[in-house]
Amino acid sequence: MTNTFASTYISGLGEIIPRLLETKLNDVEIIKNFDGLIIYKTKQIFNESLFPFFNNTFLMFGYSNVNNEQSFNSALSDFFKHLKINFENIFYNINLKKYRTFKILGIDKNQPVSIDYSLIKPLENKIENLCNLSVAFKKHDLDFIFMRRTEGIMLFLFKLTYNRITEKQLQPGAIRPELAYFLAWISDISKSDIVIDPFCGHGSIPKEIVKNFRFNMIFASDIDENLINKLKLEYKKNKKNLFIKQRDALNLSYFKDGFFDKIITDPPWNIYNSVNDEFVSFYEKMLSEFYRILKLNGCCVVLMGNLKDFENALEKFPFKIVGKYHILVNGKKANIYKLIKT
Repeated sequence: MTNTFASTYISGLGEIIPRLLETKLNDVEIIKNFDGLIIYKTKQIFNESLFPFFNNTFLMFGYSNVNNEQSFNSALSDFFKHLKINFENIFYNINLKKYRTFKILGIDKNQPVSIDYSLIKPLENKIENLCNLSVAFKKHDLDFIFMRRTEGIMLFLFKLTYNRITEKQLQPGAIRPELAYFLAWISDISKSDIVIDPFCGHGSIPKEIVKNFRFNMIFASDIDENLINKLKLEYKKNKKNLFIKQRDALNLSYFKDGFFDKIITDPPWNIYNSVNDEFVSFYEKMLSEFYRILKLNGCCVVLMGNLKDFENALEKFPFKIVGKYHILVNGKKANIYKLIKT
């Protein structure tokens, strides 16, 4: 049976996501790829562990062009005229016996919206009868979603992912697992690589590498003693080659020149160690150490929001920029830089 899925991802990574998806599904057929949303077909049933780079994944029952000038409910009324729903795929992709209730939700250009109840009442009845579920208006188990996007399309979706970390659950300063995975993936980690994250913070990047990649050794360090102690406690029984140390990223003298194959990190964007440094100078010191400890032709992947200061500092070092991706992190503009030591 062929499934049609829709998955959301970090806006700005659209050129990479199809390639990433093809590494996980050998029969994938890309239907549409919008900024932050990809629609695709595969005969494989849903397996959340395959897609650590997606925010959320949905079964898709249908989509069509709609008029963005109309109200959401007017567009939804038109959408219903073209919608033919087959719920059979739900039973192949999720164990419905674990769930009791559902709700039909509306999302209009990333914002929740109220739905005219007269439009969805027949659909609620159909879901109740076919899926043996009850409607719940407050706390519910499963989501059916009508989503209108800025591109002028509407989709009808069934949400499959409920275990993803939300923005509210993230520790201050931590990055989402999906973003940490992508940073590691574009560095092309191999089983022989020695890797470091010298600004590891809560450990978002090292955690994804340990979980999803093969490597030789990985070093996680940060100047914050409390964060390092928490990370050590979390991995106190870790048997992998993960080394967690409190260190200053501006002084990595205990590592030999050319020791690392990969540097993957999210440096400070404004304040470091409670001192408001002149940041071009700060990034120059940082990049000087990065350049020294990295092997020739080694890869450095940096997530950065302070774009002007970082690029001014970067001009002084013989790194080659082989990838640059414009994204949003918590609503702030940022770039992912893939650098090669030349």
